[in-house]
Amino acid sequence: MSWFIHKEDIAYISAGAKFLSSGGGGDTKIAAYLLLSAMEEDDVIEVKTAVEMADEWVVPVAAAGSTVLMKEDLPAGEEIVKALKEYESVSGRKADAVISMEIGGINALTPLLAAFKCHLPVIDGDGMGRSFPELEMVHFYHAGIPAVPLAACSKDETLVINEAKHVSRTLKEFMFQQDGYCHFACFGAAGSRMRAAMVPGTLKLALEIGKILAQNASIWVKVQQLRHAFFQSVYGEMEIAFAGKIRAINRWFEEKMLVGALELAGQMEYHKQRAKLYFQNEFLSFQIPDACHCTTPDLIIFVHYETGLPVAVSELREGMMAMVLTVKAPGLYQTKKMLAQTGPEMFRIPNQFLQKETAGRRQQGENWH
Repeated sequence: MSWFIHKEDIAYISAGAKFLSSGGGGDTKIAAYLLLSAMEEDDVIEVKTAVEMADEWVVPVAAAGSTVLMKEDLPAGEEIVKALKEYESVSGRKADAVISMEIGGINALTPLLAAFKCHLPVIDGDGMGRSFPELEMVHFYHAGIPAVPLAACSKDETLVINEAKHVSRTLKEFMFQQDGYCHFACFGAAGSRMRAAMVPGTLKLALEIGKILAQNASIWVKVQQLRHAFFQSVYGEMEIAFAGKIRAINRWFEEKMLVGALELAGQMEYHKQRAKLYFQNEFLSFQIPDACHCTTPDLIIFVHYETGLPVAVSELREGMMAMVLTVKAPGLYQTKKMLAQTGPEMFRIPNQFLQKETAGRRQQGENWH
């Protein structure tokens, strides 16, 4: 059954989307600010569930580019509306609803802004179930939904892409020629087709996670409730992987991505252990040597030990006491195509951040998918 998002829910969805982003996805506060400034206290946004979808035309919308530049030069809030209207013009199809490309980070809230301003419902789901950096990593793409036409808007310019070849590269060139970021709409499809291509229930999950995190409770109480929330979702089980203090961080920029690694010194029951995390905008690999290991596309979530609140890659600091949580990715990631696009080989994770047997297979050139 459909449900409604109220103004007071925006902060919860913002926190839940940051949690699901695995350390990346951009600052959710940017989109939250735009929504909160536009909504009155009694305004609502209708949310439709997957089972209600039929023949309505559903259009995914998103922001792309540097959220650092976005924070320095805030969008007006009309860019996503312009992108959606341009998409409708070039496709000849009017949007009946919008949906998120990725539930992790800022793009959990971007479709809410489009839905509110265009008086449309938003679909409870998304195309990733987390955050990833490339258009080809959206499951809509692998489900065979065409990425074109694609309509993108900056503050001053509009781009329309009608050719599927090099669509991602063309979009990146446009956004970095403009403000360093843009808003866009593409992957439009009938509701029945979108239902089979999406990760369902992720918007409701983000809301629930945000409410859990907002409680005045210990991290152990929050973790127990988070486990229950994931148990009732399309994700696999959530586990506590480690608790410790950041001993060292090494970060650098590579191809416009924040890349690096950190080392954790274990605390409490982990006091004799060390753990390593590797990231490229998002956390991609976690390892306790000869013990526990987790890699993309599964979610690696870094939370502050005292509050349980998620910590983004850009917020990491030496001496920070934290807990590492891991969540098994939704089942759609178990296909060969999705693993090829979102698994560790795609990100070229260095061997020292993979278990020895995994690294050995990579060196031998085996197709371990």
